[in-house]
Amino acid sequence: MKRFIILICAALFLFGSAQSAVAAKLRAVMYVGGGFHDYKKMPAELAEQISKRADIQIDIRHIPDAAHMAAEFKSPSFGKDCDVIIYDICFGEAWSDGDYDAALKVAAAGKPAVFIHCSMHTYRPPRNKKDPKLAEREAIADAKWHALVGMDTRVHDKYEPFSTVKVADHPIIRDFPAHWKTAGDELYNTIKMMPTATPLLTAKSPISGKVHTVAWINDYHGTRVFCTTLGHDMKTGADPAYQQLLTNGILWACGRLDGNGNAGR
Repeated sequence: MKRFIILICAALFLFGSAQSAVAAKLRAVMYVGGGFHDYKKMPAELAEQISKRADIQIDIRHIPDAAHMAAEFKSPSFGKDCDVIIYDICFGEAWSDGDYDAALKVAAAGKPAVFIHCSMHTYRPPRNKKDPKLAEREAIADAKWHALVGMDTRVHDKYEPFSTVKVADHPIIRDFPAHWKTAGDELYNTIKMMPTATPLLTAKSPISGKVHTVAWINDYHGTRVFCTTLGHDMKTGADPAYQQLLTNGILWACGRLDGNGNAGR
């Protein structure tokens, strides 16, 4: 009888361990779409490479334009079937106040988020300084989208190679090269970082000499957010260091990266 009880306990332990292993897989939804970027090959390649580096399953959802993204935000199921939301979208200035409030809501409720490249130029204020609604749109963007992503940026340098520098001691970039160089990308110009954001990587503009933040973390009402403006095309996307950067950013946002930059449960 005693041996039988021991066997039952062992079986329950193994079952529980198996269940924990299954539960440990992170489910991510990656929204991709818009203009100017490779939203066919690159997202699939990134999803494949990230899944090789960590136990993350990425569901890619192609969104053709801002109107469809707004409709996605309004869906009752938005944000409910995943552990983290990844945004790799490019919809510029085409937005109305309230279009993306669902993204703010799910993040404020505790859903981690990761933002890639042109997502920081999505829902931005007008670049035209003479636009009559500039001040109004800037105030809305600062209170909403900029607060979520942690940065205000509206333009970028021309496409060319540039180097990055680590400016923080953080698990996400623990093993990232000290002076990494992309073969080609767009250096997004930092207008300002929000007070809740912490820069991780910066890059000096080959054109102006100004230093811009290219990877950072943000605290949105207690929810972890990781962002990088790197990733215009496969010249950066195919780089193993960049792929690991995204992997670590996702893991960290979900509380799955330990202090040494290793994946944990």
